[in-house]
Amino acid sequence: MSSIITKYTRLSEIPSLEFEGYIWISNSTEPIVLSNEKFDFSSIGLNPFIIEGLLFHKTSGTSIHLQHVGDYLIHQYNLNEVKPENMVEKEYLPHRLKDVKKVCFKQLWEEEKDKNCEDFPVLTLKAIVFCGFKK
Repeated sequence: MSSIITKYTRLSEIPSLEFEGYIWISNSTEPIVLSNEKFDFSSIGLNPFIIEGLLFHKTSGTSIHLQHVGDYLIHQYNLNEVKPENMVEKEYLPHRLKDVKKVCFKQLWEEEKDKNCEDFPVLTLKAIVFCGFKK
């Protein structure tokens, strides 16, 4: 599973793709919703900063999860590298996202041996990854 996850520490490392998703800036009351658009991360300095962001590029299967917790935690997931049988789709109601009916995610499961189950393989939840909107 680790091969599908890339970790970044700087906004400049995020690939320049046309994303669907949102970016929530620290001085805003609601997020910036992107609909297959590029976002200029170079316009973000120390303050205001990005509180969180969920971005998805459908063609490449690239999902970005961005959080600011004193420093940026940025994870990129390559969903095209995950077997379809290891993913379960989930939908949730949005919070302050204009013109969005549902926020879509995929749970990523991986088979692992479990010593509590006599070393039989069990599915373990590895990540919940943003994969776009239903409008």
